[in-house]
Amino acid sequence: MSTTLWYRRIQNLSFTNLNHVIFGLVLFYPIVMNSQNNLALDSRIEVSSDSKDYPAKNIIDGNEETYWESYDHKNQQWATVVLSGATEIRRASILMEKTNGEPITKLQIQTFLNGKWNAVDSILNNQKKLVSIDLREDILTDRLRFLINDKAPFKIYEIGIFGQKYTDSSFTEVKKILVNQSGYNLDMPKRFTAPNLADGSKYKIISLDEEKPVFEGEIFNNIGDFSAFNPKTGTEFWIEIDTLSSYPFRIAPYWLERVTYQNMLDFMIGARHYVGSSKDIRSLSWAWRDGDFFNFAMQSLVSLYLSNPEVFKKMDKKVEYIPNKSLSEQYHDKWGKLDPYLENAPDIVKLIHWDADVKVTQKLDHEIQKAELAYFLYAFPYLKEWLPQQNFDLVYRYVKDNWEKDSVSITSTTKYDRSPEHNLLSLKTTIGSNKGELPIGFSIIPNLLMYEVAQRENETDPERYFQAAYRQLDWIIKNVDWKDPLVTKGQRMSEHITMRAFTFFYSQYPDKAPPGLLEKVRDWSKVVVSRSKNMWDFRTYTNDGDWVPAGWNETGNVLGFPACTISAMSVLKDENLKNKLEILTWSHIDNAFGRNPTGRHFSYDAPREIEGVELGWYSYHKGGIGQLENVRFVFDGSPKTNHYPNHPEIGNLGWTEGWVQFNTAFNLSMAYLSNYYTDINLYQINKSTFGIKLKAPVNFYEDKIDSVEVTVNSNMGHSIKVLLAEESPYSKFLIGTFSIDKNNLNSQDNILKTKAGDLITASYGLGFFRKSDSLNAY
Repeated sequence: MSTTLWYRRIQNLSFTNLNHVIFGLVLFYPIVMNSQNNLALDSRIEVSSDSKDYPAKNIIDGNEETYWESYDHKNQQWATVVLSGATEIRRASILMEKTNGEPITKLQIQTFLNGKWNAVDSILNNQKKLVSIDLREDILTDRLRFLINDKAPFKIYEIGIFGQKYTDSSFTEVKKILVNQSGYNLDMPKRFTAPNLADGSKYKIISLDEEKPVFEGEIFNNIGDFSAFNPKTGTEFWIEIDTLSSYPFRIAPYWLERVTYQNMLDFMIGARHYVGSSKDIRSLSWAWRDGDFFNFAMQSLVSLYLSNPEVFKKMDKKVEYIPNKSLSEQYHDKWGKLDPYLENAPDIVKLIHWDADVKVTQKLDHEIQKAELAYFLYAFPYLKEWLPQQNFDLVYRYVKDNWEKDSVSITSTTKYDRSPEHNLLSLKTTIGSNKGELPIGFSIIPNLLMYEVAQRENETDPERYFQAAYRQLDWIIKNVDWKDPLVTKGQRMSEHITMRAFTFFYSQYPDKAPPGLLEKVRDWSKVVVSRSKNMWDFRTYTNDGDWVPAGWNETGNVLGFPACTISAMSVLKDENLKNKLEILTWSHIDNAFGRNPTGRHFSYDAPREIEGVELGWYSYHKGGIGQLENVRFVFDGSPKTNHYPNHPEIGNLGWTEGWVQFNTAFNLSMAYLSNYYTDINLYQINKSTFGIKLKAPVNFYEDKIDSVEVTVNSNMGHSIKVLLAEESPYSKFLIGTFSIDKNNLNSQDNILKTKAGDLITASYGLGFFRKSDSLNAY
């Protein structure tokens, strides 16, 4: 830059507002003479409209002769500097002018948090070309946006960002070997991360009981893989590399299920609106506190029950029916249209009933709310043991009356509603944001469930539901580009909705699926794998340095991601691709349990609520709309984009707050895990004896003999229950036998009528999660 040009630009410095806009040689000097202090030079630039001739990169190239020129003059223009990590920004500078040489008068500086750009400072009457802003307070962020409130063509020559990398004052050392602190499931992928260790470093797994190495391996790409280590013992283990060690952990047939199943229900019990851990009436809340209209609680509970019904039947009963008439008048119209359940109902059934009762009592007609009721109607045959027929009749009448209703009542929606209309048979082309409020394809499974219900109820035109689902899935296949992060991880904790819709359609109607379904799933899987090649086996937001959506507490996306990968694995034919997705399935669970840059479990209370966890999240949110601080098993926070790839020193950065939507995403992952790994085998032992071997998440405790009942049906429509017991203390299998005597099939004094050549079927799971095996009786 010439001395004359440098001097001329200095002459344009303004001193109009010394409180926050300071121009002068002292502040300008670092830009011109000491540019290495300008953090923008090591950053990434994003602009509202880029130009081939005057590209955005010119803004941060350290050369004030080059510039970026705007060309979209109809909309507001902006330039965003994305820093390499969390930074305490003290000062920012921008050298700019209109293309006619006049100064730009209006400028706003913004930061990004929870999906919104928030103004930090505004300049309304600027008359100079070089603006240097001394911030009132340091801003902790990784990105700063300069919004130009002038539609005239302009140029930006250079931007300067000045501050320092952030280190949390409360930062404590993080383990150098990061594992799932609680434990791993037997025979599943088991990996850890050692961020600072070189390839080839030797590690040992030490048994707490034996105090000696029981498995050895090497680090590759900062990852240790001990999937081949499948001990059948109840001891704890830890990993050692030279003088370093991990937290201890356990390995068991269904360790994850052991430490989460009761906790999942306890959370849903406590998070209920009106009758849970808080009795307050909250905004943005209906059945669940701070549940908004897109919590997907009903489908998460129904899916959990259908995936592993016998286990949920046996779980502790903690829920009691509370008539709203027993409370003050303000509660009288909040629930109660559905007749109560039987008191001996499993808690999960009571929670399903609660959700449906609130929806129909308050006449909630938002498209996502009424879509949830399809799960209740579909599952009713499996719930009617405890629920009155009135429940089905009332809900079905309400759903039929409102399914195609375009409008939404003011009491059923919130400020986050982006639905253009609410007819569930309509094609949905509006895509939600990082908030997670309108996930792609949310109407597909509900319409397919209504198709099944309408056929079961002998309705005259069930096909309309099927065609609506078909059109919607076909539109996604043809119009959605998985390379756009907004349609994948950008849907935040609701992302699971989309890939689950693909799997549901194909698994239930493989011969009627839209063309290109399998190819679309494969393409999604390839994008996911391409964005997961890092030391954490973590699927990133983009391939350009954004690990998670900026400014968001994206906890629910990590927790719900296994439902996505399992769904894809269920229909993929490519075994290599399936194996890679399986690693990612379990790595994201491990991420939530401490295998992440912070080395912390996502739940603040995890050390006292989850067996084996040593270190919980930094903090929890007190109060809030959800009032979740006293609820068990709250997922409070997760690493932000700045924590990655390995910056634990920034500590408790960004927003921390639990949310029902995070837990329901986890519920769905657990349901899909259960179903995917469940398998049943019916076999003949001798002429009159048959055996059943079931693999399902049942055997949680090695010191207890777990058992489960499976159903055996005949072609004649008769059925009996056969009791299976665990094969051994550390087995994933349960076994049992039954015999056929002439025309009767016997088990535990039950007799199933059969005939020669009759086909008998053993099954576990219910509805769309039913797994079965069949053979001829003779």
